[in-house]
Amino acid sequence: MSAHLDPERLRHVAVLGLGLSGRAAAELLLRHGVAVWATDRRPAAELELGRFAEAPGLSLALGAEAPEPPPSLDALVVSPGVPLDHPLVVGARGRGLPVVAEVELAFAFLDGPVVAITGSNGKSTTTALTGALLAGAGFAVEVCGNIGRPLSAVAVGPAGRIFVVELSSFQLEAIHRFRPRAAALLNLSPDHLDRHGDLAGYLAAKRRVFDNQTAEDIAVLNAGEPEVVATPVRARRRLFALAGEVEDGCGMAGDRCVEVGPGGDRTELFAAADVPLPGPHNLENAMAAALLARALRAPAATVAPALRAFRGLPHRVERVVTVGGVDYFDDSKGTNVAATARSLEGFADGSVHVILGGRNKGADLAYLRPVVARKARHAYLIGEAAPLFASALAGAVPLSRSDTLDRAVTEAAGRARPGEAVLLSPACASFDQFQDYADRGRRFQALARALAGETV
Repeated sequence: MSAHLDPERLRHVAVLGLGLSGRAAAELLLRHGVAVWATDRRPAAELELGRFAEAPGLSLALGAEAPEPPPSLDALVVSPGVPLDHPLVVGARGRGLPVVAEVELAFAFLDGPVVAITGSNGKSTTTALTGALLAGAGFAVEVCGNIGRPLSAVAVGPAGRIFVVELSSFQLEAIHRFRPRAAALLNLSPDHLDRHGDLAGYLAAKRRVFDNQTAEDIAVLNAGEPEVVATPVRARRRLFALAGEVEDGCGMAGDRCVEVGPGGDRTELFAAADVPLPGPHNLENAMAAALLARALRAPAATVAPALRAFRGLPHRVERVVTVGGVDYFDDSKGTNVAATARSLEGFADGSVHVILGGRNKGADLAYLRPVVARKARHAYLIGEAAPLFASALAGAVPLSRSDTLDRAVTEAAGRARPGEAVLLSPACASFDQFQDYADRGRRFQALARALAGETV
């Protein structure tokens, strides 16, 4: 059976996983009169389903044992956190049922173009920037996907909106017809190897964002990364580069970002000073966002003002508070080694008390050894990955096995001197001790503010 979903023919659909994406998918289906059988290994008490559990047309199968699904299903929607070797997924495919990601389901209901952003680092910032640039040009925009609001949650609404969607490799594994008008692959570094097996498998999942594009669409690629720029695409290729101009795309000419068209036409889009976020990686994010916005006909003159008005996202090297001359920064979104390395590069050598750890995703933690040795004065190790970090960083920098975030903040506060920084940038997922990276970031911020005597 084809994986194509015809919304008009759906009558009974299974949803596997009832996190944000799964619940949004179920609600979208129910809203269109489709019966939903939804299952999750967690019990109802952990899911906090509220009135959703009483929705007409919904049947729930909750708990650790995966039950046998009904025989009358038309498709299975799989949440991003569910691997595709799950028994229910394997069984559905064996029965010839379409198995689709939540974003694939939502795409079938959209009435407006899609802009998609993926990559190892900078996805959320670039997604938010792209939305801000399009909104600054006067377009109606929905910023959604892995950034927080599922695409299914905003699929129903006025026609003509532009959907700017952050996509993880997990979401891209089960797309089939999902076709963005413009899509970007920002960069590549080892991440989620516990799910994809190796870097090649991870890259293959990321590249799927371009699979259904045609010559009428735009593919935005990082010219500075060989694996990224070598991605085969059918769409028009537009590159972004920190090191000089490109033939089609944008690059930095001194401190100016210049867009070059196929005919050689040059248009200045913005100055480096217009980007309110520090670091060269944020210049790359701004260039990618500008190309995506331009693909949807945002005028060049609106790019710089929209960039200047942009404010950074929570939990991404977010300055929280200064206590006794020590700055506290929340980079809980730094969930892989490359993201943490980029964050550390923004600080003076030997000035950082860095908190590392959580649940490792198969990454080689020794990747961080050189930058930690150069930037950190002390490292505090927490969560499941603490012993792995202790081995990877042994001798590079003084280490403390803090185990918990609370203890790490207390120990860092006792050791840090005026002019130094305490940085939470864990290089790991949060699920060993927290609900998600935002929960971890909020806890860090509460601990930091408590040091300042602030009521949280």
